[in-house]
Amino acid sequence: MCRFVAYAGESISPERLAYGGTHSLYRQSWAPRELLSGSVNADGFGAAWYVDGRPIRAFTDRPVWHAPELRPLLASVRSGIVVSALRNATEDAVVDRSSVPPLVLDEWSFTLNGKIERFNSAFMRDLRKDLPNDLYAALQGSSDTETLFLLLVDRLRRGSNPTEAVRDLIEAVRGRVAPKGLEAQLNMVLSTPDRVVVSRFGTTGESNSLYVNRAWPGAPAGGLIASEALDADDGWEPVPHGSIVQVDAAGQVEVGSLQ
Repeated sequence: MCRFVAYAGESISPERLAYGGTHSLYRQSWAPRELLSGSVNADGFGAAWYVDGRPIRAFTDRPVWHAPELRPLLASVRSGIVVSALRNATEDAVVDRSSVPPLVLDEWSFTLNGKIERFNSAFMRDLRKDLPNDLYAALQGSSDTETLFLLLVDRLRRGSNPTEAVRDLIEAVRGRVAPKGLEAQLNMVLSTPDRVVVSRFGTTGESNSLYVNRAWPGAPAGGLIASEALDADDGWEPVPHGSIVQVDAAGQVEVGSLQ
C-alpha cells in the first residue's frame, strides 16, 4: 500500500521531505518496512504544495527512481503545506495517471494509504452515485482513491470542516463495507491551504502504520505525519489505530480519536 509524508509549518522544500532522512520516502519506494500488503511502491510518485492558496501538483506514473527530473523541480520551491506520496496499486486497480497521488481539486489535495476491497466490482457504483453531477463528471479513472477524494470534496463544499468530512466519509464507507464482510483501509490524507488532516483506520481493527513528529531535525518549525518514520530520530511517535491527526499552519500537532 502507498507511502506518504505530509507537513505543515514554516516553509520547506518538498524535495527535503521526499528525499530526506535515512529511511526517506524515496528509499521506501523499494525498501518499505511496514506495508500491510505488497512489496514495493513503484506505481507512481507525486508531490503537492501551495501557491497563493491553491495546490500545485507534480507527479509521474513511473517509479520515483525513474523520474530524476522531479527532484530538482521539488528543490526549487517552498511551501508551508506539502504532501508527497508513492503509489502501490491494489490488485484490482487500473494503473494509470488518474490516481497517482496526491490528487488535487479546488483548494484541496488528497492521498489514500489504503484500499476498499473489491472496490470496482462491489462498491464503485454505489459510492459514486452519492456524487453531485459536476463531481461525477470530474472523474477521470476507476479508482477508490479518486472516488473518496471527490466524496470528501462534496462534503467540504457543503460546509463540513476537514476533520468532520473525513470522519463522516469513514462512517459512510464502513456502513457499506462492513455488512459485506469486506475490508476498507482508510488512512486518508487531506490538505487545505492551512492544515493537513490524516486518519488512521481499518474496518478489521488493523490499519496501515502512521507516525507523527512534532520537531523533525530535517525540517524547520513544523509537524510531520508519515506512514513510516523517516529516520531513527526519537521524535517519531506511533499514532494509534482509530485516530485522526491534524497539523496546522503553525506546525501544531493534534491527535484525536475517531470514535
